[in-house]
Amino acid sequence: MKTLLIITSIILLSFQIDRLLVTHFSGDSSKMEILSNALSIHEPGRDVQPAHYNAVAGSLETIALETAAVKATPDHIEKKPVVKLKTGNNNAAQSNSRNSALHHNIKQSGKYLGLNTVQFGFDQYEEIETKAFNQILQFADQLIFNESLKISIAGFTDNTGSAEYNKQLSLLRAQNIKQYMLDLGVNESQIIISANGVSYPVADNDRGEGRAANRRVEMLLVQL
Repeated sequence: MKTLLIITSIILLSFQIDRLLVTHFSGDSSKMEILSNALSIHEPGRDVQPAHYNAVAGSLETIALETAAVKATPDHIEKKPVVKLKTGNNNAAQSNSRNSALHHNIKQSGKYLGLNTVQFGFDQYEEIETKAFNQILQFADQLIFNESLKISIAGFTDNTGSAEYNKQLSLLRAQNIKQYMLDLGVNESQIIISANGVSYPVADNDRGEGRAANRRVEMLLVQL
């Protein structure tokens, strides 16, 4: 059992290093802009985790300066525009709405083969724990060996920040889990994702523990 846990931890660490390197050198401007907006959009005094931002959004020195600026002028925070969902037309938004409703209805009906939840830190969408990776690995294994199965991956956030920002953050969380599935060999046609933002909270957002519980991705294994 210890050997399996060590192997799983090594695999997870390898995934995290590979993806951080790819993100760092790919110059993904949309994600960089989203993360750079986080310091100005969210309420002052929140425990933002700058080390993670440094890997994808610039140098630690730049982030430290931005954080200091926010703390120095808490009543005059400039809210930069959030990167919008790349819809082109209404097709992407309509598709997301359908996928979100499908996920919620299946969860409410209880007609699914498995349900697992991956938790995220404040403003994070990439880093996951070994336990979460084990859950992803378990579902990926079932999907690979049974192509009639599908997985609904739904991203959620707490209520801190604007609705538009949280919708985008929830999408990044869902896309992150989807990428894990693809990396493990799952067919993209088996994956359904949706961005739900602050919708369908599982706990009270007025409490710190509740907000932490709402920062999540739900994975539903289904047979459609």
